[in-house]
Amino acid sequence: MRPTLLIVAAVLLLGNGYAAQPSQAVSANVKTLLQGHFDNREQVDKAPAGADQPIPHVSVTIEPTPQADWMLWHVRIDTDAETSYEQTWAFETRVEHDGSGALVPYYQLKQSATPAAATFDPKDWLSLEACSLRGDFSKGTITGMSEGEPCVAVSMSVGARRALLPVGIEREGEWLHLDMNLRSVRTRIDAKRVP
Repeated sequence: MRPTLLIVAAVLLLGNGYAAQPSQAVSANVKTLLQGHFDNREQVDKAPAGADQPIPHVSVTIEPTPQADWMLWHVRIDTDAETSYEQTWAFETRVEHDGSGALVPYYQLKQSATPAAATFDPKDWLSLEACSLRGDFSKGTITGMSEGEPCVAVSMSVGARRALLPVGIEREGEWLHLDMNLRSVRTRIDAKRVP
């Protein structure tokens, strides 16, 4: 009976260690699909004129860091010709216990300059675990969404910058579709990969 208990304990420990570490396949898939520059200029140009809540111009540059499972997302929103907002988020790729994928966002408490991917250190960033984008990260696909109320509660500490935090994601062909809470309204951003 004792050897059986040891085997069960070993399997549980190995299983928990495996679940906590992203598989190389998931991490590679995420990097391949998300790395690059995305811009919603086409969506802005096609939007009807005179809307109460016009679609802002959004650009997102996603770059890998020296840490295998981390990326920096540089998000810029131009609300008009004179006003723009920028924020860089760190995202950690993870495989959850049920096999689904997750992009866990992190932020810097006082981000005074644009962080560089080459010098990225996860110790300098704070987790927004409740805003993780969880979903299907299988080959060629990334779709995920954060949980509404827990994310809102946690992201209040970020202040106005939370408007630049994606709360939903879908990667399709050349498109990166993001859901963002702009002006307290969930807004779909359709950004195309650009050179």
